[in-house]
Amino acid sequence: MGRPRTFDEEAILDRAMLLFWRKGYEATSMNDLVEELRLGRGSIYAAFGDKHQLFVRALGRYLGRQADLLTSALDDRQPALPQLRHLFETLLQSDSACSGAGCFSVNSIAELLPGDAAVAELARTGLRSAEDAFTAQLERARAAGELTAAVSPRNAARLLLAQVQGLQILRKADPDPELLTASLDSVFGLLRSPSAASVTTPAATAPAAPATASAAPGEAPVTAPDRAAEPLPAT
Repeated sequence: MGRPRTFDEEAILDRAMLLFWRKGYEATSMNDLVEELRLGRGSIYAAFGDKHQLFVRALGRYLGRQADLLTSALDDRQPALPQLRHLFETLLQSDSACSGAGCFSVNSIAELLPGDAAVAELARTGLRSAEDAFTAQLERARAAGELTAAVSPRNAARLLLAQVQGLQILRKADPDPELLTASLDSVFGLLRSPSAASVTTPAATAPAAPATASAAPGEAPVTAPDRAAEPLPAT
């Protein structure tokens, strides 16, 4: 019988996620993983499989935390559109915390698709989850008279999903916060019903992203500390 593991598998996955997030899949070597995870190659292979299997688990962890954030941040206690906009700001800010690396999910899609079936399936699941969460919120906005009649909640959700995915890429090239604000002003202005009263962003802040993963919606959110900020945050 093999020896029991003497390390915290969840903490190791967090370390792997942050490393892949910072460097990308191809640029991360097994030597990088050995150094970052503080495990020998044999222990990594025994616990997680090869580099690709570990990457898929790390990405799945990130996307799972993004889904949790969407569930916890959207409710019926605040006007729907301002609450949704505040969530977008939270997602974008949290993903910018990993040394300006952007969104782990968006980065992985750009790097590995269409050639990686496992990553493609994770990405599709994450995007569907985000679209469904946005649609439910926009259906609430429609019922409250906040959403313009010119677009359905489902199509509005798809527009917002494309918007936030695109902003994740644009922010890597130009992190100017005024760009983010202007883009969100434009898209939410288009979605707001002309007859809706002006509603400000809710005072209550959305729950902070767990300190490791955000979406972009479609994307996770997740606040990622700098390498020096250890120990790694709890799940």
